Amino acid sequence: MRKKTIMTTLAALLAVGMWIQPSAGQIGISINIGDRPYYEGPSYWDNGYEWIWVQGYQHDHHWIHGHYRRHGHFHREYAHERHHHHHPGH
Repeated sequence: MRKKTIMTTLAALLAVGMWIQPSAGQIGISINIGDRPYYEGPSYWDNGYEWIWVQGYQHDHHWIHGHYRRHGHFHREYAHERHHHHHPGH
């Protein structure tokens, strides 16, 4: 009995799938690799300033890549820290 139920369900799904065929113009493929070419964490300190990661975003049909931006004011207690980005391939 169980085999018959499974076969009936599969046949019904196949029939519905053949009935609802998308046209070739409606098919789309999207591959998201990510936007962090040198992402090293949400923030770091460099020469007394905190740098935070800003996610990439779409603006006027152009993609703005993710990047680090200086945040806040100078902090003397972090003035001695030096950060070196590790860019792949550089």
